[in-house]
Amino acid sequence: MPIKASLIAAALAITLPASSPAYALDSHAETSPTDEQMITEWGTKWQQLFEAGDIEKMRDMYEPDAVLMAHGSLPQIGVDAILSFLGRNKAVGNKVTIDFANEDITIDGQRAYLTAKYWMTITLANGQVLDFKGRSFLVYKKSKNGLWRLWRDMDNQAPDVMAEDRPVR
Repeated sequence: MPIKASLIAAALAITLPASSPAYALDSHAETSPTDEQMITEWGTKWQQLFEAGDIEKMRDMYEPDAVLMAHGSLPQIGVDAILSFLGRNKAVGNKVTIDFANEDITIDGQRAYLTAKYWMTITLANGQVLDFKGRSFLVYKKSKNGLWRLWRDMDNQAPDVMAEDRPVR
């Protein structure tokens, strides 16, 4: 009997860790992105679409009642207004590049909060170059299918965001 009990104990030692909740969470994290990774990837996708002027492809990235509060502009309420606002540069032939440096991402259940530094360059159709830099505060909501969508976006021009700190491409 001691041999059988040892075999059972060995079998339990091998199978229990694999079925424990802690192990399940760890193995799940290895095979699927974390919420923080999904939000970071969201930002990369947004940047690519915005710079390419593929604004309509951004529609599903926003909550229907999203609000954009860009520095010096009236609030843009709802996805249609936001996309129209974001598409105005391409509509007049301007080229826009934008870079972000995330400072803090906080996940709180079905909401996520992100602060980031930003640098934006708008090259007007006539060749004039405009540079802006500042900070963004973004609030995301997690949808029922597990995807994050932007709900609130507020930007300001912050004096502590320096041009020389812009990420190198």
